[in-house]
Amino acid sequence: MSEQYLSSTILIVDDSDYIRTIMTTLFKKEGLTKIFTAADGLSAVEKFKQLNPDLVVLDIMLPKKNGMDVLEDIMKINPKARVVMISSLANPENVGAAKKAGALYYFVKPYDNQFFLNIVKEILSNRGEN
Repeated sequence: MSEQYLSSTILIVDDSDYIRTIMTTLFKKEGLTKIFTAADGLSAVEKFKQLNPDLVVLDIMLPKKNGMDVLEDIMKINPKARVVMISSLANPENVGAAKKAGALYYFVKPYDNQFFLNIVKEILSNRGEN
């Protein structure tokens, strides 16, 4: 693993404590240690402002502010932000809207953890190119 990859900061935004825990464990097994979480849309935007993370993993269904609104806020703060959306909503309108708003990928729950990690590695390994 490259130093750039291992030093990456990740913000996981999901209202499910279970999902946040699973993702945190998944990333830690990969050697990533700068992992932060948010359980709602408002705290997600605040944490993004504080951390300016290298990657945001963002659910769509969130309390206080939905994931699409959070994505739009994040892209206004940093147009080069790297955001991966995760949702159980698989309709093409959501996928298209998320990509148009700046999401790099849109994963539908349940998804393959190894494929997810491969995409994350690719995004974080190339983060200096954006």
